[in-house]
Amino acid sequence: MHLSALVGLFSITLTANTPTAVKTPAAAITQNPAAKPSTFVTSIAPTSAPFPATFTRSMPTIPTPSGPPVRYWFSFGDSYTNTNFSVNGIQPSIENPFGNPEGVDDRRRYNATYIPYITTKFNSSITFNYNLARIGASLNYTYENTTSRRSFQGQFNLYTSKYASLPFEEKPWQQNVDTIYSSWFGINDVKSIFASGGNSTDPRIDELITSQFSLLDQLYFDVDAKAFLVINLPPLETAPLFASDTSRVQGIVRSWNSNLARKVRQFRDEHSVSSILLIDSYNIIRKLQEEPKYGVKNGVWADKLHIKTQVHKVLAKEIAAALEAAVETTVETPGNGTVGGPTTFTAPTPTMEHGSSATSGTLW
Repeated sequence: MHLSALVGLFSITLTANTPTAVKTPAAAITQNPAAKPSTFVTSIAPTSAPFPATFTRSMPTIPTPSGPPVRYWFSFGDSYTNTNFSVNGIQPSIENPFGNPEGVDDRRRYNATYIPYITTKFNSSITFNYNLARIGASLNYTYENTTSRRSFQGQFNLYTSKYASLPFEEKPWQQNVDTIYSSWFGINDVKSIFASGGNSTDPRIDELITSQFSLLDQLYFDVDAKAFLVINLPPLETAPLFASDTSRVQGIVRSWNSNLARKVRQFRDEHSVSSILLIDSYNIIRKLQEEPKYGVKNGVWADKLHIKTQVHKVLAKEIAAALEAAVETTVETPGNGTVGGPTTFTAPTPTMEHGSSATSGTLW
């Protein structure tokens, strides 16, 4: 039995054992016409030789690629993404693609997220992950009464002060068109909206998502980011925390995911030299709940609000497959070797924008 779930601007088909991706991306990342298109997932034999340090100062040492190709991934988010990475600690390297803390890739840990699975298990390339996500993070800290550092804006500020501010020659990720900038937010924002009596028409939904894409805009224009990954909300109406009013929180989640999908389309249309993927965690997790054969036993929730490590593993596999499918279909544009605009593609089997059921027609 095959299960379809929307992943970004193309579709993926899940089976009980192996997910495959229908390679129909909406945007192409192009390379120098004389070179092979760059890919995010590729077979590369690791080397034991570390990258040389390019500078020394109070800042962390940033490796410069001088051996096998390296992919870079800057991730922003909340506890669903957090790995307790510190920008002042050991930085990602060949020997340790997470940098810090030690043991991030120990998948026996309770709090293992999708990050280590994508970085090492489901990705055959060498990928350095700089994870700025923070536990309890929201899109706008003024709604959450948390410190600004926990908001997306706070994480963005940390990125700009520690990484974007470096001289160009010390930022190998900015010289790499494959560098991924991912963001997964909204869970704590929905919790706040729900707790304050909000519903599906709450104006904060649009305000918060608009603020998210405002920062993606800044990444695009200020640091030349070209590849983006966005994840929508999981089915929070099934989380124990919201058992008191499942229909109201479901309305909030559906409104959020619908708004997010529209913003992704808008971002794609307004940034023709970028590539953006939207991962439908809602449908992926709902399928895990509905189909026990997918291997998640005793439900998907580890506690009142957090999903189990097993679920993160499934999400990681789907995200990795989506990234691989996107880059395997990149094309070269003769001429200037810059990033090109959207390619012509076959629209995927669409889903409802809120991620609940299939519908007919073309979503994208």
